[in-house]
Amino acid sequence: MKQSLWAIAAAACFSIMGAFVKFCTEDLGSFELVFYRSLFGAIFIAFVVAGSGGTLKTEHFRHHIVRSLLGVTSVALWFYALSQMHFGTCMTLIYTTPLFMALNFIILAKCKGERAPWAVVLAIVTGFIGICLVMKPGLGTDEFIPALICLGVALIDLAAYWQMKQMGRLNEPSYRIVFYFCVLGMVFAAVGTVATTGFHVPNLTGIAGLLGMGLFATLGQICTTRSYAYGNMLLSSCLGFSAVPFSVIFGVTLFDESVDPLSLFGMTLILIAGMSAAVATKRMEAKQEAAEFASKKTSCRYPQQNRLASCLTSAVVQKPKTRALLGICFLAFLSRCRFFTDVFLQCRNES
Repeated sequence: MKQSLWAIAAAACFSIMGAFVKFCTEDLGSFELVFYRSLFGAIFIAFVVAGSGGTLKTEHFRHHIVRSLLGVTSVALWFYALSQMHFGTCMTLIYTTPLFMALNFIILAKCKGERAPWAVVLAIVTGFIGICLVMKPGLGTDEFIPALICLGVALIDLAAYWQMKQMGRLNEPSYRIVFYFCVLGMVFAAVGTVATTGFHVPNLTGIAGLLGMGLFATLGQICTTRSYAYGNMLLSSCLGFSAVPFSVIFGVTLFDESVDPLSLFGMTLILIAGMSAAVATKRMEAKQEAAEFASKKTSCRYPQQNRLASCLTSAVVQKPKTRALLGICFLAFLSRCRFFTDVFLQCRNES
């Protein structure tokens, strides 16, 4: 019960953060908003690390650069899309990342000659039907490009997810990943701001919006961490989709947006398909990790046999060179000569 409440609270906080961002886009540019969001995040993580006694020293700085570039690009495009289209529609399309993740798993399964689970295929088909319903009847020509940008953000988030998975395999803690994302994000966002709109001095409304954005982004991160701490990541991932109905409600009440029935039905399909795809992909990931763990455990249990098998395999697979063949023949000739010499000496001694 507590985990569900924390997950729903995190979704609500991120939706409110998005609402503050939409308010701020009237006066501030997208990269400028990313800069301030990264600034708040870096200060918060620095206080957390200082209080817990952790270290920010890393040996994987190159991976942090790639992660930050993906993250800054994703967030900047998302903030731009928020300024150009309906709030509820934008937030719904952002949450299509699990559909692309499921599609990625299907492609990998086909490449390996495996059969894709029917639940994953059904979730993808349902989700993309929902996307068509949302984009076709509810969007004008001026909102079609921002909608495509939202789908692009979902794809970039997928790439960032795999990058974070790789960093997790390198035993890089999550707080360090978030810290360097915020610090490097400030640098990249500052460069983007100077190259595009330049920095602005925010008025009182802009300052209030920035403070609200930073506050609810931090609260959302805290609620997410508390939710995942209970261990059931699948439940937290599914309840994270409650940000979609929150966003629709905020769009209607705060921004005076209207939602037609077909678009609302499409959002519902995306919501259901996204949760189904999240469940299916999490289970597929769990199976893959279990198989990798079992193979590593076998390797650790029988190291000599695995080493011998590796040597035999390499000896069989690799094509020997001419010098190696001549050397082997020469050693075999010497061993035969030694054998016949021993036999001859033994027979002579007996006689």
